Amino acid sequence: MRKFDFRYIIGLFLSWRSILFIAALLAGIVIPVFGNRFPYWDRVLTVTNLPNWVWGFGNFDGVHYLKIAQNGYGSNLSQAFFPLYPYLIKIFNIFPKNASLDLQIFVDPSYFFTAMILSTVFFIFALYFLAKLWQENYGSKKVLLSILLLCSFPTAFYFGAVYSESLLLLLIVLCFYFAKKGKYFWAGITSALASVTKIQGVLLFPFLAIELFLRYRKEKFKFSKRLLFDFVGVLLSPSGLIAYMLYLQKSMGDWLYFLSAQPGFGAERSALPIILLPQVFYRYLKIFFSVNIFSLSFFNAFLEFSMTIAVIVILILAFKKMKFSYWFFSILAVILPTLTGTLSSMPRYVLLAFMVIPWLVNKYNRSVKYIIIVQSLLQIILLGLFVRGYWVS
Repeated sequence: MRKFDFRYIIGLFLSWRSILFIAALLAGIVIPVFGNRFPYWDRVLTVTNLPNWVWGFGNFDGVHYLKIAQNGYGSNLSQAFFPLYPYLIKIFNIFPKNASLDLQIFVDPSYFFTAMILSTVFFIFALYFLAKLWQENYGSKKVLLSILLLCSFPTAFYFGAVYSESLLLLLIVLCFYFAKKGKYFWAGITSALASVTKIQGVLLFPFLAIELFLRYRKEKFKFSKRLLFDFVGVLLSPSGLIAYMLYLQKSMGDWLYFLSAQPGFGAERSALPIILLPQVFYRYLKIFFSVNIFSLSFFNAFLEFSMTIAVIVILILAFKKMKFSYWFFSILAVILPTLTGTLSSMPRYVLLAFMVIPWLVNKYNRSVKYIIIVQSLLQIILLGLFVRGYWVS
C-alpha cells in the first residue's frame, strides 16, 4: 500500500467530511424538532443564512468560541473556554463583515466560516503528521486502519465542528512527532500552545519530562548545549496555561477561574474539591436506577459511563504494550476530566487516548473492520442529535 502523502490524507478527509454532511442533512428529516438545548444559536448560527445541516456544526460550545472570537472574554463564565482557538479564528478571519448586523447582539457570520475552515485545516494536518508518526513503526495497512478507526470513532465529528478538538489534536501530534525526532524545543513550543487550547494540553509536560529523561539517561545527563536547549523546551511546555492563569488572576481575581466557571454551564461539574473516579462511578450507578431508561438523559449517562469504562479498560490492557510516555499521557488525559465529579463530555475527551489505536489494530486485526462499521453508525446517530440541538458530549 502507498505511503500517506498529503493528497491521500486529503482524499480520506473529504470522504469523511462528505459522509458527515450527508448524515447531518438526513438528521433534519429524521429529527424534525430542533432541540434548542443551548443558548445564542439564533444570534450566532442562523445569521449565517446557511442550512441547519451546515451551521449545526457550530452548536453548543461552538457558539461560545464564536462569541469570544468576536467580543473577547466580555461575558462571565466564557473564560471556561481556553483562548487559542477563538483567537486564531479572530486573527485569520479575512471574510467581509455584514455591516447590517448589530454586533452587540449578533455574531458576524464571517467568524463561523473562518472557524469551519480552520477546523478543517487543523484536522487534515493532524491526520498527516499522525500517519507519519505511526508509519515509522507500523505498515501502511495498519496505519490506514488506525486512521479509519480514529475517524470513525463515535465522537470524531467534533474534529470537523467549531470546537478546539482539531487544533488540540494537531498540537499533541506535533509534540509527539517533534519528541520522536529529538526536537524537544519545538515539542515544548507545541506543548505550550496545546496548554492554552485545553487544560488537557498541560499533560504534555509530564510526557516530555519522561521522554527527556529516557533520552539522556544513558548519557548520565552530562551537561551540553543540546541538553540545555532540550531542557528549556520541556520547561516551556506548561507556559501557555501559566500565561492564561496570570491573565485570569489579573482580570477575574482567580487563577483557576477556567475551573471555577465550569459549574455555571449546567454539566454538574464541581470546581473543588477534587472528586475521585469511584465516587463518580457511584453517582452514575444511581442515575441508572433513577432516570427513565428511554430518556435522552439515560442515553447520555450510559454513553458517558460505558465509553469511559471501555477506554480505561483498553488502556489497562495496553499497559506495557505501548510506549510508556504515550500510555501515561493517555491515561492522564482520560482521568483528568473526571476529577470534576462528572463524566459529561467524556465520549469526546477519550479521543485523546488515540495513541492506543495502533495497538488495538495489532491485537484485534480481524475485527477492526467490523469495529469501524459499528463506530461509524454510532457516529452518525450522535452527529444527528448534535446538529439538531441535542447534547451528546
